[in-house]
Amino acid sequence: MKYKLFFLLLVLFFLFYLYLSYLNPEKVKFYVGGGRFFEASIATHVVVGFLVGLLLSLVAGFFFDLKRFFEKWKIEREKRKKQEVQALLEKAKYYDSKGEREKAIEIINKLILKEPTAEDPYTLLSQIYSSSKDYQKALEVLNLAEINVGKKETILMQRAIFHIERKDYESAEKDLREILRLNELNFKALSMLRKIYVLQKRWEDALDIQKRISRHIRTAEEERNLLGVRFERAKSLYEKGGSSNSDAIVKELKEILAEDKRFVPAYILLAKIYEKMGKLNDAGRVYGRGYSKTGHVVFLKKMEDLYIGRGEPSVILKIYRRILEISPKDRLISFLYALLCLRLEMIGEAMEMLNQLHYEGLNIPALYRAMAEVYIHRGDLKKAVENFSKACPSGESFIPFECTNCHAPKAEWVDFCDTCFSWNTINVKRDEFVFEESQEFKRLYEEEGGTI
Repeated sequence: MKYKLFFLLLVLFFLFYLYLSYLNPEKVKFYVGGGRFFEASIATHVVVGFLVGLLLSLVAGFFFDLKRFFEKWKIEREKRKKQEVQALLEKAKYYDSKGEREKAIEIINKLILKEPTAEDPYTLLSQIYSSSKDYQKALEVLNLAEINVGKKETILMQRAIFHIERKDYESAEKDLREILRLNELNFKALSMLRKIYVLQKRWEDALDIQKRISRHIRTAEEERNLLGVRFERAKSLYEKGGSSNSDAIVKELKEILAEDKRFVPAYILLAKIYEKMGKLNDAGRVYGRGYSKTGHVVFLKKMEDLYIGRGEPSVILKIYRRILEISPKDRLISFLYALLCLRLEMIGEAMEMLNQLHYEGLNIPALYRAMAEVYIHRGDLKKAVENFSKACPSGESFIPFECTNCHAPKAEWVDFCDTCFSWNTINVKRDEFVFEESQEFKRLYEEEGGTI
């Protein structure tokens, strides 16, 4: 059918040519240079121009199709190469999983010789060496990858991870900086770089990185990290400068607390600064405000030290008793009150509270340690030994703390968890006690104007 259509078009074109020739019988000269010319009718010139244009379009179309053919062939070839590479990598992984590591390494090395510009063989081989703790060979593989493949994010990231594992933070920082030059929004690289700066206590650099992260990732965790780095910078400035820059640091801490009223470390440092400045009443108000906003027991322990140090133990006793009036079933507060009584050598009241907690079923080593100390004060060494044996091993702290983020145990309260690199996550291990929210006590501090 298409041949008949082509023939019909050809006949029509020929008839059109004859018609034009009939209408335009005059001869026209077409000069081609050097005095030479081509003389023909107007119809002939039109047809020749049309045929030349058609020929040129056919030639251009031929070269375009040829280019597209080679591009498609190249894509298919790359696809086949990738499939072959992946098949060999899977084979290497299979041997590695079976414990035949040398065979897996041999396959990958052959693959690297065959396809030196493929990234995946280098990263897999470096991971195999890394799993064997042979970091030197792992790094040699990645250095070779950089030479053959170039500066690629995956290769630089893998090498940075190995540098961090070897605690070579300078080399790790260099690789991470290079990754961010290639891709400024590589958040894994930003997070790793922040971790390095936190480890090295380079708080200005850490703050710069954290701000870059927080501009794009607006989560509660990243907001807390930003406050944490700001807090550490303020603490570092205070430790270096002492009272010379206290006003600026106090202002920064208040701004942190304005953004997050439950950020415990800022309350603690702010109160500490007030204590150093001799503003003990202000320090006490900060501790009270911190407790009313967070319910964190560290504020009660800090208030104990503050008021006992001032020779006013009656103030902290009054605070505990008021809390217990409002929350009589709060075992943690009851236990802390018993420890305070023991500290103030109010042995009878301490023993009464500890016996009550024991009767209610509280069964933690710290309870028996406290009871043992009471018996020592009373001179009953037999019962003291008995209770100490129940308490061991008890560690050094009466109060069991842990990170609420990663659940790592802590001997005491700290502002930063060095296990999961998070701030404001250390609290009492909650499964040890039955808690009651002291909402009434929080309102009590609000009513008394406990402002920072």
